[in-house]
Amino acid sequence: MPKYEEYRSNGSAAYDIHANTARPVERPERLPDAPQRTKPVRRVKTKLAIAPFTVLGTAIAVVMLFLVVFSYVRLYEAQSEVSDLKDQQTELATQEQRLRSQYENSLDLPAIEARAKELGMRQPLASQIVYVEVAAGDTVQIAAAPEERNLIEQIYDAFHGVISDVVEYFS
Repeated sequence: MPKYEEYRSNGSAAYDIHANTARPVERPERLPDAPQRTKPVRRVKTKLAIAPFTVLGTAIAVVMLFLVVFSYVRLYEAQSEVSDLKDQQTELATQEQRLRSQYENSLDLPAIEARAKELGMRQPLASQIVYVEVAAGDTVQIAAAPEERNLIEQIYDAFHGVISDVVEYFS
């Protein structure tokens, strides 16, 4: 008999044709785990890189913070100046009332009339009195509205004002 006919297979089960019984291939209950290989750990080196937009954004934020701080400084100075001017206005109003009172008390009409007669003055006659009428249209003054500036000019003026205030503040 040829050698290849001695053994036949039925699917994956090989059997001996002379024994007339199939012998299953013995398999272990659980296959052994594959040996674990330890991979070398790659250490990642971080490289510090700063994005240009980050630098630009930080610079803009610092400039804006600087502008806000000095705007508050200017606001505080303006408020204190307004307070000082209000105090000065109150003092001047009090002084004005006192001077008006002194002026009104110092007017002595009979004494003034007597002095005028000594100097040769007399009451005007009705023919000497001249009345002048001024039309209402002649006394009206129309103020022109200030020109509106564009946004770039306003921004330039704001920066220029802050920078000049900073220079003045530190000098």
